Amino acid sequence: MIQITVSETDFFLPEDGAAAEKQFLDLLSKLTEVWISAFGFTLQPMFDALKKVDAAGGKIHLLLDHSQSVGQAEAPKVKDLAMHLKHGDLTITTAGIHSGAPDQIWHWKGLVVEPTDGKAKHCWEGSTNFTLSGWLQGNSARVFRSDPWASVFVKQFEEHRAWARQNEPQYQVA
Repeated sequence: MIQITVSETDFFLPEDGAAAEKQFLDLLSKLTEVWISAFGFTLQPMFDALKKVDAAGGKIHLLLDHSQSVGQAEAPKVKDLAMHLKHGDLTITTAGIHSGAPDQIWHWKGLVVEPTDGKAKHCWEGSTNFTLSGWLQGNSARVFRSDPWASVFVKQFEEHRAWARQNEPQYQVA
């Protein structure tokens, strides 16, 4: 648990869907490093932005639910991105570490962006899946800047990534 005080932008979808998607994609275009945790992960403009960032030397770290490695819509896009990543990593997982039911889904949707401007890290969290339909559904998202929140997010992300790589080799995309 962490207590922070921040100024944030809150999106209430579907009404704010277009604005939330634009903000999300804008964050992906201005970074030196990003940690993304996602359940639904099929938005093509996101894949395009991540490939562009990777080609420019940006570091990309992805932690995705195991359904993303087998789903008809997800698997080809995820495998293609994994093949193109030169400066990042992709880990597939379940609820795993610290879960009373480790075979359940990884449903955490959020990201931390190390921005190019050197200021506090951008943070994103909400119920929105990173899919075309996610912006059209009843979802929420919040965007703010907080180095303390980002530190906790990245620490948990990296702890879970290490666990998944050690304990769930069957899900990893080669």
